[in-house]
Amino acid sequence: MTVIYMPKQSNGTVHSSKDLNQLIDYVMNPEKTNDFEYVSGQNILDIHSTCDEMLATRTMAIALKNKPRKNEIYGYHFVQSFSPDDHLTPEQVHEIGCKTMKEYLGNSAEFIIATHTDKPHLHNVRPDRVLSQVV
Repeated sequence: MTVIYMPKQSNGTVHSSKDLNQLIDYVMNPEKTNDFEYVSGQNILDIHSTCDEMLATRTMAIALKNKPRKNEIYGYHFVQSFSPDDHLTPEQVHEIGCKTMKEYLGNSAEFIIATHTDKPHLHNVRPDRVLSQVV
């Protein structure tokens, strides 16, 4: 059984560049992702520069059409967990996560998704940047 949720501490929202950077560091933790083997991105040139790329997109969007807002959302944090009873491999969980997020967000969103393998229940963790996309 799969469960998708937003973490309670943040209600799934990120409100600063510092918090976005911390979230991305947590998501991409090499100890949790088999040394980045289970990290993928969409509209990200290099997963290791994800935060810089997302913040650059935000800056460009503000310059072109948006104004920064008070309490702006810099991104979202979702977790997709799988039961150990599902008997899925990390590769299968990662593929399911990538397909789910692409279907959910479409082609214009920036995101990374990482499959964490450090617990008995495999889970995908994803920060994304949707609100300031330049379309």
